[in-house]
Amino acid sequence: MKVILVRPVTSSFPDASRVKWEADGNGQMSLFLTKSQKSDEGCYICEIWKGWDCILAKSFSLKVKDCGTLKSVKAASSTTVNLSCQVDESGKQRPSNISWTMQKGSTSVFLSSGRVEINGTALTIPSVQVNDSGWYRCGYMLGKTRRCVEINLQVQAKAVKTTEVPVITTMIAQVTTTKIAGKSMKGDKSSETVTAVVASVITVIAIIAALMGLLVYYRLGTQRVTQQTQMQQADDDIQPDIYETVDDTLSEVNRNSRSNIMSMYQQLPDDSISTFNH
Repeated sequence: MKVILVRPVTSSFPDASRVKWEADGNGQMSLFLTKSQKSDEGCYICEIWKGWDCILAKSFSLKVKDCGTLKSVKAASSTTVNLSCQVDESGKQRPSNISWTMQKGSTSVFLSSGRVEINGTALTIPSVQVNDSGWYRCGYMLGKTRRCVEINLQVQAKAVKTTEVPVITTMIAQVTTTKIAGKSMKGDKSSETVTAVVASVITVIAIIAALMGLLVYYRLGTQRVTQQTQMQQADDDIQPDIYETVDDTLSEVNRNSRSNIMSMYQQLPDDSISTFNH
């Protein structure tokens, strides 16, 4: 336990360094700790005494981050990036023992001197790549205090150039001039594109001709089936008349037969009739 501030002021407990007793934004008296350091972490207790009695006691837990955080830096691939600790060097104290590391999880990896350039509090990375993205920590001494800041570097990959393809709007070859990366295609590239388009059109026309042939064949087959059906129906309609003609013929034959038989009977002499005279 260490007493860092007492009010009213007493010579037995002088104020500790880097502490202030001032009113906050709400007008309440508060303890301010300036230029916090990692060593300032711990439990702080505020006690109010009346005579020999402690009428109020409240505790606070202070956690100090390892390093401060600066604004993120974005860069394109294959460009040069400059990172800076942004230390205020206008005062009497100047930063010393400057070091740069790259954070890999909870591990700090020192940067290779052949890969980067360190000039005071500045770090230069020529021709950065996507795998250079990450958190970089700058550590330095300011007086007797060890301090550090961290910067997040985000390297963006180069955008992939897209190639526009000519579109066939009709079945007839309609070649349109396209551009690649803002430049018109000329010479060999243009002729290759035209050849590809013409080949595509010929293929489409051949497919359409085959489909039309199949359609004509289907229609002819349908007409043959229809004609055969009509002829069969006509034959079915004729059959009852044939049977009627046959019946009439048979009836006529029967009548003729009867007539012939009757004639035969009439021509035969009647020997059984005898005449008696008295």
